[in-house]
Amino acid sequence: MAWKEPSAAEGALSDLLSARGLDVSWAKIRRWREFGALPWQPARGLGRGAGSVSGLTPDSAVAAEALALVTTGKKRLEKAVLQVFTVHPRCAEAFVATWVPLPERGVQKALLWYVSQDRGSAVAFAERAAEGAGDDPDRRAEAALAAAHAYFLRRHHRVRRRTDGRRDPSDPHSRADARGLAMFAAAAVSSAEELGVDVLMASLQNSYGTEEDALFSAQAFAEMTAAAVQDERLGDGWALPAWGLTAARASRLNEVDFDTLCTVRDVLAVLVESALPLRLASRTGLQDPALQHVERARAKSPRLRDYLDCAASISRRPPAEAWKVFIPLLIAVCTEPGRLEAFQGEVTALDPALDDVQALGRRALARLAPTSADAGPDCAPSSER
Repeated sequence: MAWKEPSAAEGALSDLLSARGLDVSWAKIRRWREFGALPWQPARGLGRGAGSVSGLTPDSAVAAEALALVTTGKKRLEKAVLQVFTVHPRCAEAFVATWVPLPERGVQKALLWYVSQDRGSAVAFAERAAEGAGDDPDRRAEAALAAAHAYFLRRHHRVRRRTDGRRDPSDPHSRADARGLAMFAAAAVSSAEELGVDVLMASLQNSYGTEEDALFSAQAFAEMTAAAVQDERLGDGWALPAWGLTAARASRLNEVDFDTLCTVRDVLAVLVESALPLRLASRTGLQDPALQHVERARAKSPRLRDYLDCAASISRRPPAEAWKVFIPLLIAVCTEPGRLEAFQGEVTALDPALDDVQALGRRALARLAPTSADAGPDCAPSSER
């Protein structure tokens, strides 16, 4: 099917990008616009059967330039949108939060595409395996469990091979933990009844059981197992929540207001930008009130500790690859039950420690090497723009 000739706005935007050293055809610009990745004025009629015309907005060139910088080769547009939504493409050395005005429609389409293609979570991995096993419930359950076991054992072995001591907060801490996590991921895909409630509870105890915590003691697990088995016998069922399944995650993501989504993105970006200065300050032994505040808040909240650890992991990645870890975290915050509602309270525990975190980083650099204090990153942090 032949496309129409470029509109005046498409041609003008192509010329503008060319003047900035970016060779982008009007056809590519049209694909971006039709996808919803470019801010664009709605079409308006010219009257008397003369057709309609649409035009650029002040933000059109900003978004188009950012997309042009990352859509090299045959890169999928969804990946380009998610990269630009996460980090500014002109920052090649350090993570700097994006300020590119991408439209809601394009971002939402890209996020839903990511959820549909996700292979990063254990539940998604097990779900794909079950889908390939056909319609027989037993075969689907076996395939899901085998896939989940392979997923968590691989992560466990990867952690053991590391020599720098770093680990993701969600990595299993033992083989028993890996088996327990796999069991629950598989049960979310099939059902608790397919695997057996008593087996699930035993796996949970192997993963988290401890006599130091009444909630996870042997007696507590025995009581929970007895109650769950009794419910199963009475036919009440013992279903695990299905929020980790693709359809459920997509549905919850659709329910999140775009302004809320962007706010969560911005807060997570602040944590990532703060990770390097905090790391430097900690390693140099600075006795700084802001650093001490962060450490106290980290110690009080396991969830906040996870956010800070994930942010530190993202900050170590090349900026162009950061979205691959950032986007799953963003989706998790916005789709896991109860997590979005708790997010604001958890991260505000850091206030006001991060208000001048870049100055903290500069003091740490000066302490490490006085001559490096005058050297700046390729892109200024968002707090200094």
